[in-house]
Amino acid sequence: MPWDDRFEALLRAALPYLSPDEPLPPDAELIDLGIDSMAAVELLSTLEQAYDVRLPEDSLHRETFRTAATLWSVLSRQLSREPTL
Repeated sequence: MPWDDRFEALLRAALPYLSPDEPLPPDAELIDLGIDSMAAVELLSTLEQAYDVRLPEDSLHRETFRTAATLWSVLSRQLSREPTL
């Protein structure tokens, strides 16, 4: 499932080596695009607030932040588990 525009905008803000006009491939290694551990923690918090979800503690590891696709997968799984109001 492709991600939404909000996810891409939030992710791009955490990737200093990705220019605004450059496409964000699903399999691009986020570490190569400049994400570091501090940015990953900030991004996780930002995603939780933006999507009004709580990501599991065990999602804060390197594999979750390996690519845009892996991060979106973790987020979208949590979104499907959260009750809707």
